[in-house]
Amino acid sequence: MKSTFDSKKAGLALPILATAMLIFLTAPTVRADSSPFPSSPPPPLSPSSAGTGTASPSSQAGQTGFIPAVADATAPAATGTPAPPPTPTPLPDLLIPSANIHFKGFIDTYAQYNPTDASYSNFRAYDFGANSFNLNMAQLKFWRPDDDGVGFVLRTDFGPGAMASGQNFYPGFFGTRGTSNGTTGTMPWSMFWVEEAYINLWIPDTSKELEMDAGQFQTLANFEVIQPTGNWMASLGYTFFLGPYTHTGVRFHYAASPNNNIYFGVNNGWNTSFQNDQGSDFQDFELNYTGNPISWLNLNFTGLFGPQIRNNYPGGFPLTDNISANPDANVPTWRNYGAFVVEVGPLKHFWLVTDDSYGWQAQGAYNTTLAGGVPIGPATWYSSENFIRYDISDTLDVVARYEVYYDLNGFMTGTGLPTAINDETVDLQWNFMPNVMSRIEYRHDNANQPLFNSNIYGIATGSANPGNHGAPIFSMDTFELELTYMF
Repeated sequence: MKSTFDSKKAGLALPILATAMLIFLTAPTVRADSSPFPSSPPPPLSPSSAGTGTASPSSQAGQTGFIPAVADATAPAATGTPAPPPTPTPLPDLLIPSANIHFKGFIDTYAQYNPTDASYSNFRAYDFGANSFNLNMAQLKFWRPDDDGVGFVLRTDFGPGAMASGQNFYPGFFGTRGTSNGTTGTMPWSMFWVEEAYINLWIPDTSKELEMDAGQFQTLANFEVIQPTGNWMASLGYTFFLGPYTHTGVRFHYAASPNNNIYFGVNNGWNTSFQNDQGSDFQDFELNYTGNPISWLNLNFTGLFGPQIRNNYPGGFPLTDNISANPDANVPTWRNYGAFVVEVGPLKHFWLVTDDSYGWQAQGAYNTTLAGGVPIGPATWYSSENFIRYDISDTLDVVARYEVYYDLNGFMTGTGLPTAINDETVDLQWNFMPNVMSRIEYRHDNANQPLFNSNIYGIATGSANPGNHGAPIFSMDTFELELTYMF
């Protein structure tokens, strides 16, 4: 049965809903490694500080409430024996004290029930394993703070989640991308992915107000992140899935004040490790403001501007046959993308986040979804993702998300047709041990195109169109259990 989803009504309701929620609710910044239960509103957290282990919630993920012990220097010493100097206890993530190198990681698992009896759930970033027990990913992170002027971050992923991230990359590890039979040329599907690897250093004579990162790093855009430990829900929304994940290039961070941070970068664009497009010397400019102008308000505004390819959308699948067949498929056209995250609160255990994005790509709309189509104008897409969270206790919370994603030309979703999707999701999270996070989730997805139970739109898993049989459908329900161990 065709969906009755009304994108116009949803579009009108969203601003009203978001405005009402913003009046009453709150939410401090939660980035890639943040503890799911901050005890007080943290200062704005930049990915640089998250990577380097500076004093922030990110440097203590999985260590909620940890306070380093310090030897009591005031205790009386034995007669005739001088009192030893106080010795701070090293932080638990300090791996090599002499080199100031830190280490941490996690293992994330889940089980999912999908009533359609599919073998994978379409349009999911990482939790695509339907009707199965699954490993999402294991992650190892090493970093050295740049307190003395220079540091580094190395974050590596293993498992199906690493494969999913790698296949969202273009052009992939060695300029080739895996196909439905598992290989293309020399590159098989890989269960290993370097998520971040960059050097960070303070620019001399700037009083540590200007910092530079060089290498591959996570995007500053949007609220949800790759790490499950930095998210509020087991599944991720379309705003994340169809958006940027990482960038490779140079990023500058200017700390205008303790509560206001400005970022500027030049990089290779979205999800690509090197510049591969014809006719482009570089791919993207990056601008970001991250701030905490008042105690109950956190802001994150990101703009990405530059030429991007058109033949594949970030999910890694051909848009339509005509785009892949066109001789100019790899010639980039200009893309603009903006993401605006507003977080307010807390107020009586309530938190709120709203994440709105807008994208535009020159010559992204085609006159037909069949082979031989020609560009007829720009493609446009936008989304609104809204969260409300209530903390029942220090270890228990409930979260609801409502999201709409409008792809007016079918450019990002790959349909080639006007596509509207929404998801309504509810999670209960329980941290029943200090380093263990568990979630139970119900999610309903609805679209005006038959995107679900489809053999066309999904994560390839090493065989041609595995497991999903029958006609594609317009909606999908999933039930999920997630268990994560952080170390």
